[in-house]
Amino acid sequence: MFRVRRKTLSAFVFFLIGMFVFQSCIYDFYRKEFASEKKKNYELLLLALLGLMPNPNQKLFGFVPGFSRNLSDSQFVTSDIFTKTGKKKIVFIHGWNPAERDSDPVTNDEKKIQNIKNTFSNGMIHFQEGRESAKSEYDLYLYTYRTSNSILVNGRQFHSTLRSQFSDSDQVYIVAHSMGGLVTRVALAPENGFLPFVRLVVTLASPQFGSPFATPSFLNSNPFLNELGSYLVGTQGGSELSYTNQGQGQPTLSGAANQVLDALNQSYSSSGLNGRFVSFAGVMSGCDDGETVYYNAGCNILSNAGFTDSDGIVPINSARLGNLSYKQINVADCDHSMMAFQTKNVDDSKSQNLFMLVISEIRNSPY
Repeated sequence: MFRVRRKTLSAFVFFLIGMFVFQSCIYDFYRKEFASEKKKNYELLLLALLGLMPNPNQKLFGFVPGFSRNLSDSQFVTSDIFTKTGKKKIVFIHGWNPAERDSDPVTNDEKKIQNIKNTFSNGMIHFQEGRESAKSEYDLYLYTYRTSNSILVNGRQFHSTLRSQFSDSDQVYIVAHSMGGLVTRVALAPENGFLPFVRLVVTLASPQFGSPFATPSFLNSNPFLNELGSYLVGTQGGSELSYTNQGQGQPTLSGAANQVLDALNQSYSSSGLNGRFVSFAGVMSGCDDGETVYYNAGCNILSNAGFTDSDGIVPINSARLGNLSYKQINVADCDHSMMAFQTKNVDDSKSQNLFMLVISEIRNSPY
């Protein structure tokens, strides 16, 4: 049992109640709006699972830089028809969306693009405005997927997409936020086949050893967190974000286990592929650095449970892969969303500096 200051927990609880009601309303509306397409959706998903067609919920877009910070959907071009240049390639892949469910309708392009914008709009603006000369040196791609699906399924599909879109002579660098880092690790796992064109992966706050907030034993320590957790992580993808006690430097959490991450990390350990990863970790030193109250509250909850450094969701050792990656970088005073460049003000120095640091790591990669 961990202790939480009453004021902090109250703020966290009220926010989560509001978030739960809001997400539920959106989810119910979305289902009603598209219920007539349910049969077609299931048929498409079945064909995808049989390998007869790509999963309709995942897609790779090429990004066309514009001039307005109000990013237009027309700037997102299906990768099949995106003009390929001789530049190096950067692929952004987003993290988990707790509102998604496997039974949701197939996402159209508008929804796919919105999923990308929700995570990386600031990063795309930095790119198109030429920060750190990124636009002149790289083409930018963006990948989206149904986060409620297993990371194993999503990872294999990401592998197939990368294999079909890039050639061995390309130089591709993946920038992955949160769950996107786990999907990428599955995509590059030896079992799925080597992708020689992927030179480096930059993970941003990825729970590579999981997060306590996706862990039943941790959620069960508080009745409200347990009830809410059943909604937030009540999918295969969500459950695979749970904490594991296995891993270099991992603090022990009673009852925690994650066989999917354990098997994945063991595969990497024996293959040497961790050397292709740079891991970034957010560190909220005072648990009051986040831009939203729930990350500050989450940081306090984790701190009181013995996880003294985190971004409000992912403990530092998990984000840094236990110091097993090629390089580990701490980012001060950034919450979990800010670790994807998502500050409320796009001109915030934390967003700009993180973007420039990521591009610098890619540019100076030994691969």
